[in-house]
Amino acid sequence: MARGTLLSLVPINSATRTASVHNKPSWAVRAQSCLLFAACSSVLFGCSEYRPGSPSSTQLTSTSVSISPIVSRITAGQSVQFAAAVTGSANTVVSWAVNGIHGGGTTTGTISSAGLYLAPSNAPAAGNVTVTATSVANGRQSASATVTIQNTVAVSPASVSLAIGTTQQFTATVNDLANSQVVWSAGGIPGGNATFGTISANGLYTAPSVAMSSAVAITASDALDSLASATATISVFDPAVVAAHDLWLTGVADAAASYGCKDASVQQQATESIAEVVNRFGLTAGEGSCLVLWPISTNPEVTRYSFAWGGLIDGKDILYISDVSQMMIWNGEEATGN
Repeated sequence: MARGTLLSLVPINSATRTASVHNKPSWAVRAQSCLLFAACSSVLFGCSEYRPGSPSSTQLTSTSVSISPIVSRITAGQSVQFAAAVTGSANTVVSWAVNGIHGGGTTTGTISSAGLYLAPSNAPAAGNVTVTATSVANGRQSASATVTIQNTVAVSPASVSLAIGTTQQFTATVNDLANSQVVWSAGGIPGGNATFGTISANGLYTAPSVAMSSAVAITASDALDSLASATATISVFDPAVVAAHDLWLTGVADAAASYGCKDASVQQQATESIAEVVNRFGLTAGEGSCLVLWPISTNPEVTRYSFAWGGLIDGKDILYISDVSQMMIWNGEEATGN
């Protein structure tokens, strides 16, 4: 057979049993020989795919990716730094995606090539997104983390004292945006009730007809994210009781002097609990100071004043004045006045 001649195999017909010989250039001989070898190798040893830059079978099985933190909770517009570690490969570079989108997007939040995630300006409807780090060396290996995004709610005013039966307008913002959709509640009850007062969908609060012994919590919750909320407090008082208290106080100075009090300037306010006023008193009281407690009686004609020694505050004897013959002093012990 002459040089440069290629013998190509063809199916052998039982009738002819022949093989064809064609004259071809030497480069074609070498190329077709490679194809012939590849075809034979495929039959004998099985096929395997090879693509330039693709990971080897060793890389596929040994490469792994980890991510931290696994779980994060942030508010809208905030950021969190992620870190990814690749083992089993010299190439430790990863690509970042949010909810399957490379680099993220406007509604899901974005993530940089360095793993810095920036939440969107409003929390997504689902409340969370998935951040994924994928190995560049082996695209089949990845790790994911969950980010819960919560909106920020603010209520104004934060606190207020309100007479029974009167109203107060509250406003709420979500992510610093006014006129946002929120759900209002009073005393933990959506819309409130007769006991705690009522509040409309627009945030207009109406105080109950009876004074409250403790402050009422007014809460605005994001309509799309119930976990995002803010709370204001209202102290509801009865003006008649306040008036009676003011009249009662006019006689306190003389009563305090008769008990030897040198200073009766600290007086319990209508919105203060005993614990709160005692704490305030303890910060300023000197020896011979008297703490004037809110009278239990609402009768402005009451002129009887009683007292009890409340023990020591910072080594000083403190005198308490009230209009009842027996009272519970701040340390929980009963003391009888005169």
